[in-house]
Amino acid sequence: MKTTPTRMLIIGLTLTLGLGLMAGLGFLQPTSTRVNETMQKTGANNTIHTSTEPTIQVIFVVRHGDTNTNAGQDPNLNTAGALRAQRLATMLQAESIDAIYITQTNRSSQTATPTANATGIKPTTYPPLDAQALANAIVGSPTHEEILIVAHSNTVPTIIGALGGPALEDLDESSFDHLYAVVLRNGRHVRTIKLRY
Repeated sequence: MKTTPTRMLIIGLTLTLGLGLMAGLGFLQPTSTRVNETMQKTGANNTIHTSTEPTIQVIFVVRHGDTNTNAGQDPNLNTAGALRAQRLATMLQAESIDAIYITQTNRSSQTATPTANATGIKPTTYPPLDAQALANAIVGSPTHEEILIVAHSNTVPTIIGALGGPALEDLDESSFDHLYAVVLRNGRHVRTIKLRY
């Protein structure tokens, strides 16, 4: 499993929950695991050693970068938005982003572009109003461990909710700096960390 600054933070925060609490919430009873089996022959007997490793996913959910008001149905990022998109890429450069999801809008695509260029990942387009389908695709692809989703003011909360996170209000139209790290363990929500960028 890859170790990044965000993963180390998450591990520390998760440990503070306590094993008792985690067991009570069901986190110690995963619905799916990665099982590695190694067979070693000893004479006529076969010994199977099985190790279970939890699947940890970190999904970074952001609203697109700054745009000008009254700039039409599909505006481009303004200067501040372009700088914010670059700042996002800088913040995530120490992570191991392996999937990027965007909507079919200029502002979403342009926000993801610096991160996509830095990682060499081609963003995947998702329907903005079907948060559950997006969440299902993410949980169904456990090999994608660190994911960036560029959303909109009214879809950031629904995406986080579909991933099992807390209920949130729509973002203010003037707010572009929210960054949420949603942590899943074996497809189940552990916690959501609110950051700013």
